Amino acid sequence: MKIVNLALGNTYNEGWGYQENLLTKWQKLNGHDVTIITSRMVNNKNDDGYHLTDACEYTNDLGIKVIRLDYPINNWAIRTLRVFKNLYNTLQEVDPDFIFIHNGQFLDSLKVCKYLKKHPKCKAACDNHADETNSAKSFFPKVLHYTIWRYCMQQLNKYVNKFYGVLPIRCDFLKKYYKLPDNKVDLLVMGVDDELIDKANKDSIEFKKIHNITSNTLNIITGGKIDNYKTETLNLMEAVKDNKDIRLFIFGSIGDDIKMRFNNLLSDNMTYLGWLSQEETYAALKACDIAIFPGRHSVIWEQCVGLGVPIVVRSWPGTKHVDIGGNCIFLENGSLQEIKQIINKLLDKEYLKQLTTNANSNNKTQFSYKNIAEKSIQ
Repeated sequence: MKIVNLALGNTYNEGWGYQENLLTKWQKLNGHDVTIITSRMVNNKNDDGYHLTDACEYTNDLGIKVIRLDYPINNWAIRTLRVFKNLYNTLQEVDPDFIFIHNGQFLDSLKVCKYLKKHPKCKAACDNHADETNSAKSFFPKVLHYTIWRYCMQQLNKYVNKFYGVLPIRCDFLKKYYKLPDNKVDLLVMGVDDELIDKANKDSIEFKKIHNITSNTLNIITGGKIDNYKTETLNLMEAVKDNKDIRLFIFGSIGDDIKMRFNNLLSDNMTYLGWLSQEETYAALKACDIAIFPGRHSVIWEQCVGLGVPIVVRSWPGTKHVDIGGNCIFLENGSLQEIKQIINKLLDKEYLKQLTTNANSNNKTQFSYKNIAEKSIQ
């Protein structure tokens, strides 16, 4: 089947572990002819803002054709509303059997509607990564979602077969903000790249050697984009600071707004790993006993579940899908006192062993991108 993935409602970065990377990869590995149509927007290496690359066409290392469309005018309004040159003509040239739309919040989704109307044999699905904690946080974005993006999604609803939220809360968002019908909204989780699991198991052994990780300590890992929206990570650092029974590994980018506080909390039992590639992230996660993410949701939660790593995460509405049967602990507020109480439980080796056993049940396969990619085109 010829599949087009439209990554126009967000950035697209080669080699990253985001959904538009792994979904397309596994659609390709599952035997389909896959093309990505995206914008010129690329995240900076440390995920701090973005820059514009050239409009171009190329084939990436996976054999997937990538088409980066230009803007008719390169200004803030056009980039915010996401209007592109030649989207309709590009779809005609590729002639897909199926279109998977990553985030339908772009004005040129109306051109996609026009294409689907004139090509009724082409089926389509659309996912959503927006919710009230990451996108509709303030007045202007909420107005945008209730007006322009609702109109775009309502038009897509005439032609799209299924709308997917990548979290339960993002399924609710589709229904609340865009008034999409319940029977067309479903959950399509994010997950782990199956191809890298065996490598992660091997690389984790080397990671343990390099960092002298032993079973004598409780080895905790946390990370991602740590900024003023995830200050609970500082509570985790405070909770374990100078505790000889615990080692804490931290990876990812540190926002300028909390960098001074972060540096002041670093102690001898903590290791800051910096920014890690996807493969390095998997190895680090597998090398540790448990991952703790006391702040906002991150795709790393789902990666941990797919890898069989037990987790402690914040109990946000609509994120309980990461509980596959006793593999995770939910924090109510991420406070220093609450984190200390949880860590005291984790120091009980039998308690931790049961969490690890639960994390490695067959239920983790629902977070396999091989399986997720199959579901994405059903």
